[in-house]
Amino acid sequence: MFANPQLPPESLPSARAVDWQPLHPRFVGRLQFGVFIRVALFAGIGAAIHYMVATGPMAVLLRAAPGLPVLAWGVFGALSLRALIWPAIAVPRRGYAVRQRDILYRSGVLWRSVRAVPFNRVQHTKTDSTPLDRRFGLANLSVFPAGGGAHKIRGLGRDTAERLRAHVSAMIEAETGEATDDGAAGPA
Repeated sequence: MFANPQLPPESLPSARAVDWQPLHPRFVGRLQFGVFIRVALFAGIGAAIHYMVATGPMAVLLRAAPGLPVLAWGVFGALSLRALIWPAIAVPRRGYAVRQRDILYRSGVLWRSVRAVPFNRVQHTKTDSTPLDRRFGLANLSVFPAGGGAHKIRGLGRDTAERLRAHVSAMIEAETGEATDDGAAGPA
């Protein structure tokens, strides 16, 4: 008969007991460099639009509202500064932990989340990196559990990502082997 007894809250393991591993220290610089490239691109586009408006038939609009470009560039500068600073705030609050039966990933500054992916639900894993990631010596680990959706851990060192991928793959095979040995998932 199926039994599902209730556990008292005092007997649950503490979430604080997890030894979180930080992401690679160069991940902050990689994110900031990516933001810098986008900011420079948008600043160039904005400057071109500003020039066309200031010298074209819409120059009357700028004479009527001379503070408009100053406001637009001020907002752009404030948003750009926030985007450049944010990785230094967010990345230290991210981390991962590998336990015997699952892998955990935490993220978030204001809205924090912890995702746990049990190895017996993982179908496959992969590592990938963008050209900018490779320039900074970084890679990403993606874990694909059954039921859809990938869980990606960004900002790992290349060696760490590959070691984690190999470990998770080994754990998948071990879980599959245990299920087959028990007769629960073997061929009929």
